[in-house]
Amino acid sequence: RDYEAAPYLVLATKAGLVKKTVLKDYDSPRSGGVIAINLRETDEGGEDELIGAELVSAEDDLLLVSRKAQSIRFTATDETLRPMGRATSGVKGMSFRERDELLSMNVVRAGKFVFTATDGGYAKRTNVDEYRVQGRGGLGIKAAKIVEDRGSLVGALMVGESDAILAITLSGGVIRTRVNEVRETG
Repeated sequence: RDYEAAPYLVLATKAGLVKKTVLKDYDSPRSGGVIAINLRETDEGGEDELIGAELVSAEDDLLLVSRKAQSIRFTATDETLRPMGRATSGVKGMSFRERDELLSMNVVRAGKFVFTATDGGYAKRTNVDEYRVQGRGGLGIKAAKIVEDRGSLVGALMVGESDAILAITLSGGVIRTRVNEVRETG
């Protein structure tokens, strides 16, 4: 097993917590599995949920995007996001305004785009270089303009120019769109 290419596992929760763990910590063959993260109770009284898991190196940048289109990009260095044991909850990756939650976490890749889509059917792509590196735990910057007609974000993905996106509608229909057919905006 080669843990050198991406020696860490980063987990993100709906409440905006992120946790970086050395990948070797999960290298124990137990039939019942291993605990990867302790989920806390949310401010609203419900239980937090895991929304993403990524393999990263210490030089990689992470991009977190919320349902209300806030985004924050930070580097996963050991100073910014220190490695933790398996049975911990993590640290604040992103702060939120009222009634917002984390939608996605992506590893930033050079030459890629951030593809965002709303529940109103609107989508856009933005060059990942438009998202500046910040400190972990802040409110971040706007990833998309959210107005009532467009709805809130339902997806935020890291995509390449030649990729295709599949979207499933409420009625069960599938819409396939090539990324390069969606307009690029800031």
